[in-house]
Amino acid sequence: MSNSDSSRRKFLKATGAVAAIGLGSTTAASAASVGGAPVPDDADSLTYATMGTDADNPTATLFGNFKCPYTQEFVQENLDDVVEEYVAAGDLNLRYRAHAYERPGHTSHGSSYYYISDSDPLVSEAALGAWNVSPDNYWAFFRDMFDEKVSGTVTYDEMADRMRATGVDDVSEAIDRAESGRYDDEVKATIGAADDADVDFTPTLELGGETTSPHHDVDDLLSWIDGHLDGASASTSSQPATRAVTLDGRSTNGWTHYELSASSGIEKSKAMNASIESDDVVSGATAEGWVGPWKDSYVVEGDITNFSAPDSLRVYVDGETVDPSTLG
Repeated sequence: MSNSDSSRRKFLKATGAVAAIGLGSTTAASAASVGGAPVPDDADSLTYATMGTDADNPTATLFGNFKCPYTQEFVQENLDDVVEEYVAAGDLNLRYRAHAYERPGHTSHGSSYYYISDSDPLVSEAALGAWNVSPDNYWAFFRDMFDEKVSGTVTYDEMADRMRATGVDDVSEAIDRAESGRYDDEVKATIGAADDADVDFTPTLELGGETTSPHHDVDDLLSWIDGHLDGASASTSSQPATRAVTLDGRSTNGWTHYELSASSGIEKSKAMNASIESDDVVSGATAEGWVGPWKDSYVVEGDITNFSAPDSLRVYVDGETVDPSTLG
């Protein structure tokens, strides 16, 4: 990124701020800010909070923690620039994964289980509830969570108050879902995603298989994104897509039969802490088996060409819940 680009951004930010002061603006958050970030049209199908204008855009993943001061620094100091330069412009989507549990074999903040504190899962699951019931209001809630971080032992009542204060719809539903354990697996799935991306600290930004610490100099961050956007787009278009498909048999009663086929290849996986069963058969690019009260996972390469299973079976693709009837 050139020095002129950097100067242009600084000029626009300065003149924009002056204009807002001159107008005495009391409008809602701009679409070029975190609190007013756009969400994709298919937000209802996305398990994890995502800002962006088009589901087909390259997607960066932010691994953060709601109690982490360095994640707070990134959100307050740099994320508005990312939203303005790339997200609102339609060039990039950004997904947030709350890092609540430590990676196996790692220790942080004196714990080898929770990432910062034993409130991390509650906070992360409540936030997923807010996203899933009210995606249009989620990013205002997200920004508020970092404007004034939660601390100590956090309760569902405290999270509900934060949601109400930022306009989240159907707060009781969001809290009920979190309190019932509906998002336990989704939050724990971030352990595997962080492990795959080799995330050692928060915040970490992943794009196109590469990572950076996004809370330092904003111009360096934007230059890094510039340098990885084309690579992220190219890797998406030039290679068969590789995805993790997880079948959660705990959503059904008894044993559930399934068959899964892909256009280029398929193999068993331990994604989302799934078991690998010898009775499940992979032949060519097709997997067939039975799942009980546990999870079976596969890495599929290319398109999913066939999927046969009861609609009651809970299915994840790359950790995100999907409607089984839309596969194959």
